[in-house]
Order: sequence, then structure tokens, then C-alpha cells
Amino acid sequence: MKIFIVTAGSFPVGMAAINRILCHCKGFIKNEAKVKVICLKTTERLKRGIFNKISKGVYNGIDFEYSSGTTIRGESFIKRRLQDLVGLINAFFILRNANARNKVDALILFSNSLVYIIYFFVITKLLSITYIQEKDEFPFVSRKLSLLGRFYTRLYISYVYKAFDGMLVMTKRLKKYFQNKIRKNSKLLLVPMTVEPERFLKRYRIPTQAPYIAYCGAPGGNKDGVPILIESFFIISKKYKTIKLKIIGDSPDTNILIELKNLAKKLKIEDKVVFTGRVARDKIPEYLCNASILALSRPRSLQSYMAFPSKLGEYLSTGNPVVVTKVGEIPNYLIDGESAFLAEPDSSEAFAEKLDYVLLHPELAKKVGLKGREIALKHFNYKTQAKRIINFIDELNQR
Repeated sequence: MKIFIVTAGSFPVGMAAINRILCHCKGFIKNEAKVKVICLKTTERLKRGIFNKISKGVYNGIDFEYSSGTTIRGESFIKRRLQDLVGLINAFFILRNANARNKVDALILFSNSLVYIIYFFVITKLLSITYIQEKDEFPFVSRKLSLLGRFYTRLYISYVYKAFDGMLVMTKRLKKYFQNKIRKNSKLLLVPMTVEPERFLKRYRIPTQAPYIAYCGAPGGNKDGVPILIESFFIISKKYKTIKLKIIGDSPDTNILIELKNLAKKLKIEDKVVFTGRVARDKIPEYLCNASILALSRPRSLQSYMAFPSKLGEYLSTGNPVVVTKVGEIPNYLIDGESAFLAEPDSSEAFAEKLDYVLLHPELAKKVGLKGREIALKHFNYKTQAKRIINFIDELNQR
């Protein structure tokens, strides 16, 4: 089988969506399928530092290519638009040439852009390639819409998803939502979040440092409730003098880290809260595996109700105790005090209470952490889920 994944994001270094792509790709390869990733947009900025330097190559056995020919964004608006145009045109030729050499079985699009959806709809129809979209979040959830915006959204939701032959969704609620948004002859496949557990099975050397609670992800917006986590840590820091909190990750093009640092300073715990900034993917397991607790204080929201946090699979795979809020479909997989410690959302006091309980009961916490790892291996293993996607593509192509 030959699969193309198309994204507007960066590769191989990127945010949560790229981890999802990496898991899919590695799973496909493990199941003897060929895969290539096309990055449509330039993603690297000189001011932020260049994390993806190569525009075409192989990463862990995965072919990838920036279709614009470079990873670095142009300095001017006009140059960036030209790069976008070149990226779209070259993506067509990459797909056409690959399809001519050996039939492409499916194109999986990781984007909500109307332009990309229509463009690749036309291409896949011309080349007779099965067209699939990946959906891991509720659409338009973070936008404040004007009257015109609401009208556009209604049209988009009513018609755009009908362009796809199939859709991969991360949760049962997303599956139910999109069921009547796709064409009658299209199909949905529920693919829960995926993780490479072997990345977290290695025991990393523990450096000489204070014990710490860790959060890993993009702390921007209100998606993960990082301010609640900092306030919860403030509560327990009075009791546990040596423990620290590590916020691992960055929120590019926002002032969120400055705001979070100001919150820590306001609470007078700035010396106990460590902001690592952006960390390379191969370094993430070391940070997570050495943590005393892995924390995720997601608040109630439409986004958390419909989606499932991809970082949770990584947390669980370490075998360390996880404290997480009871939102969305998390309780469908995890039991409080058995495979994780589940706190009521939107309350720094409730979350602090769970953190305190874990620190007071290290032996129980260890058992719960190991049980959490079993859950990750059972439900979120990338090889198993990739095989299901391959079978799904086969089913679509045999119609």
C-alpha cells in the first residue's frame, strides 16, 4: 500500500499534529506500507530558530518533502504567498509522478483549509486517489465569529466534509458529529490517539536535581488549563518545599509564556516553576520519564468535550503517575485511583488535592502509573491503529 499524508504543518519537528502524523507513518511502515509526507507551507522562521532545516529527505524511514522547496518562510508577505503557490503546484506534480510510477492508494489531509480541501479534492479525483481527512478536534471551536463568519461556518460544515471518501476521527463524539456531515457513501473510522510506547520504555538517567511535576505541550490559549496547574502547584508548594513544576513547550507568536511567568511571579513561586521553552522531540521522553507526576488540568470546554489530548498517551506510556481532569472521553479509558488520578475540572483546589494525594502515597502512585501504561499499550498503540487505517483504506478502495 502507498499512502501520502499532506499537511500545512512542519515535519519532522512540530506540535501535537506532527506527533500524530509520525505515529501514523511509523505504524504504516511497521505494517509494510509505503508513506510520504508533503508539507505545503514553509514553517521555519529565522527569528525563532530553525528546527526543520532539510526540505526533502528521510526521517526514521519516512519520506518527506516541503513542496515549496524550502522550510524557511519568506520575509515579505508577497514572498510567502509565492511560496504557498509554488507549494501547491509542486504538490500536484509530486503526487502525479508518484501515482504514475506506482498507484497511490490514499491521500490523508491534515488541514481544515478550504483552499487545500478543494484543491486536493480535484487532484484526487483526477488521479483516482482515495481522499481522507483526519479530524481530531471539533471544527471552528476557538473562533469568535461575526455574522458573516457564522454564515460561512454553516456553509462549510454543511458541504465541505462531503468532499472526502473517508474520515479518521479521534473520539466517539466526533464520530457521532461527523456521521451526518459526510456523503452517504463515505465512511468514518474511529482512531483514538496514538503513541509509540517504546519511546518511553527506556529508563533515562536521572540528573541531580529536585523532583518535579511536568506538563508538556503547547500552553497557549485555555485548552490545557496551564494557569490552573500553576495555581494548583502554588497550593502544594507550601507543603513540599523542594518540588518544582516544569512547563515543557512553547506557544509561538503569542505572549502566553510571559503571562504564565508573570502568574508564577505574582504567586511568588517563580523560582520553583521552570519554563523549558521548545524541546526537541527526542528529548521529550527524558523529561517525562524523570517526572514525579505528569499533569494535565484541562478545563471544561467544547474542545475538551469533543477531543482527546494526544499528550495523555505519552504521559501514560512512561508508567509514571498521571493527574488529569475528568473531561471529554478521558473517563472512558481511565479509572480514578486505578489507572490515573482524575480531578474535577476548573478547580485549582481540586487539582492540588490530587497532586498532594499522589505525593503522599508513592507506592500506590507507582502501581497506578504502571496500570496506566497498560491502558496506553492496549488502546493507543500506533502499530495496531495503523493496521486498522490500512484495512479501512482497503475497504474504501474495494467499493
